[in-house]
Amino acid sequence: MIEVLAVVLNLLFTFFYLRFNPVCYLFGIAGPIAFIYLCAVKKLYAEIVLQIVYIGLALYGWLTLGQSWPSDSWNANTHLLFIGGGVAATFISGNVLKKYTNAQLPFLDSTTTVFGIIAAWAMVNYVHENWLYFIAINMLSIILYSKRKMYLGSAMFTLYLVMAIDGYFQLHWFYP
Repeated sequence: MIEVLAVVLNLLFTFFYLRFNPVCYLFGIAGPIAFIYLCAVKKLYAEIVLQIVYIGLALYGWLTLGQSWPSDSWNANTHLLFIGGGVAATFISGNVLKKYTNAQLPFLDSTTTVFGIIAAWAMVNYVHENWLYFIAINMLSIILYSKRKMYLGSAMFTLYLVMAIDGYFQLHWFYP
């Protein structure tokens, strides 16, 4: 039942974000709270950190949102900096999880967490390319959640993948 609630709340976040509706941030706080419990049960420890960061970033996005939803873009050097830092952080996190915990899939868990944080930071700062990061993360998350037998979560990431494609290419499947 908690997985259903977590999935619905998280999908509502992205749905309302695509519609430029500030209520999205309320769902961006509630959904990760539910996922923290699920990730603890399934031993996806890096994902717990990701959910905590999502809550913080939702608060940040909510508090810094002005009257409009600005659009920004990062240059290639900024992307390379975030990607390089992300790869390094993934390697460190994966090794820490592997050595000091009973984490399942520590490197895949670390990859989705580290790059999820990068993508979420870009999202709350209205960087359009956040959708490209989320496309990649969602594909990996489908695998991660399926391997942990969290099939509703995997289905959520499948829908997120479609929403991210929609957001990047502005296809308007989920918003006017």
